Amino acid sequence: MTTHLTQGPDAGRTWPAERETTTDPETGATVHRLTTHSAGDWHLYFTEPAFYDDGDRLLIRSDRGDTRDLYSISLESGELTQLTDLSYNISGVTRCPNHPVALFWCDGHLVSLDLESLALETHYTLPAGYNGGHLGGTADGTRAVAAISEQLPLDDEKDPEDREAWMAKRLAAKPHSQVISVPIDEPEREPTVHVDTERWLTHVNPSPAPEHSDRLTYCEEGPWEDVDRIWGLNLETDETWQIRPTAEDEAVGHEYWLDDGKYVGYHGWQGPREDRDAFFGQIRYDGTDRREWPAPTVYTHFHSRTRDLVVGDGSHRGPHALLLWEWDADTETYEGPRALATHEWASDDDVHPHSRMSPDGTRVAFDSSHGGTDSDVYLVDVPDDVSKLPDRGSSIGE
Repeated sequence: MTTHLTQGPDAGRTWPAERETTTDPETGATVHRLTTHSAGDWHLYFTEPAFYDDGDRLLIRSDRGDTRDLYSISLESGELTQLTDLSYNISGVTRCPNHPVALFWCDGHLVSLDLESLALETHYTLPAGYNGGHLGGTADGTRAVAAISEQLPLDDEKDPEDREAWMAKRLAAKPHSQVISVPIDEPEREPTVHVDTERWLTHVNPSPAPEHSDRLTYCEEGPWEDVDRIWGLNLETDETWQIRPTAEDEAVGHEYWLDDGKYVGYHGWQGPREDRDAFFGQIRYDGTDRREWPAPTVYTHFHSRTRDLVVGDGSHRGPHALLLWEWDADTETYEGPRALATHEWASDDDVHPHSRMSPDGTRVAFDSSHGGTDSDVYLVDVPDDVSKLPDRGSSIGE
């Protein structure tokens, strides 16, 4: 299927490096500010494989043009390349692991972008009255997967200062939702509906391992204590199952895959929202081998490639710093956390770091308004000796 979308003249345009390298005054880590433009710049959502070209390039979204477009940054030179020049904002951006293909929504269409030729192709159009969430690309490069959800009148009532109340209302409204897969390698094949329900579904994440390309997670969205969030799906059999069931006094979310495609990471809490005992965990996709460890307070997104090192965003409620936990194989537990890089974060509505480890685990990409703009993209080097970073018990960001 060809696309009605047409690349403008700025597709392929290069921008000079904006990189500024400093030493974090609180942690001593080397931090690279990759963007300095006055418009907002963000790397992809933390579950998405934004590093590509053997880890040498990073996909970002930017508002520096007339619309929100896709760019890439050379991590060696710092030079930016504009990958799309479209008349509509892009959203839900991801990349097929192991393949030079980006996927996104644009003007209600699911579009693929060849990251080498910058050619576009449309694969699916949303039904009238539906929104598309974060996209995922299967690791074998054959399918795009997504959750689509019915638009509701209350969607226009979203209040950034009371997001939980809005989420509770949307959950109670039981919007019609589907989890779908869309062939991107064989245009003649029709999309498949795998889940069809009157529940609010979002955040479809395919396994990053090619041998497990039929496996993904999706979530039931809403206030975490009111949903069983983390679900598994087999694309071949349509079997679904709860990966990490929650008791009445538990909440988990922000699930992501480890690189092996077998384990899912997450974080959550036990007890009432006003007095929570926080933890983070990892669990095998089939619900076995569940392991969880305490966290000092409720942070936001966690990410890890393997069990060796876990990074957390920190929180506007506590330390304004990315935090690292290091695995101790002898005790089979984590040491830390230690502060890696400070950032600005004023409220839930402010820029979320969405920290993500690089493919080799030596760097972490994150967003921050630390530079005084709406948002900029940063990269921090993980020291060889993590134990030299400040302990979480210090006063950083408190």
